[in-house]
Amino acid sequence: MATASILLLAGTFALAAVAKLRDLGPFRRTVGLVVRRPGATSAIAWLVPAAELALAAWLVSGAAPRAAGVAALALLAAFSLALTAVGRATRAAAADVVLPCNCFGTGAGGDVADGRRRNVALAVVAAVLVAWPPDGMPDVEQGLGAATVALGAVCAWQLAVALAAARRTPLSPGRTLR
Repeated sequence: MATASILLLAGTFALAAVAKLRDLGPFRRTVGLVVRRPGATSAIAWLVPAAELALAAWLVSGAAPRAAGVAALALLAAFSLALTAVGRATRAAAADVVLPCNCFGTGAGGDVADGRRRNVALAVVAAVLVAWPPDGMPDVEQGLGAATVALGAVCAWQLAVALAAARRTPLSPGRTLR
């Protein structure tokens, strides 16, 4: 379970970082809703994916896995606070605006509430790592099993997000879900 937690967290942080770095503009605009100083906005927009990549590398290194889990919890808590601030900023700007968090780059979809729900789920995974860290590096069979569990969790999350989006989108007359 600990190895699956590590792979899921590391994969999520690495994916988020790479997606942001591929097109930093939308994420920089999201950061700008919370941080009003342009120089600080750009610096934070670069530092966040750098921190995500560093944490992903730390997690898979196997060094101090409990401490890496605590760092993941701290980063997820900071992200959740930032998402709350982004939500407040968009509500203050216009009641009908739903800004994507751009947590996974442009076009990833998901609003601030989705981001907070995802962070809670990842925090549970990080808490499992903190409570039950691995004893050492897994052998190949354990690693493949853990990778399967982590991949299954990602697929289950994507399915849950898609189903939630389908429930929120009203069908127009004559339109059916396929």
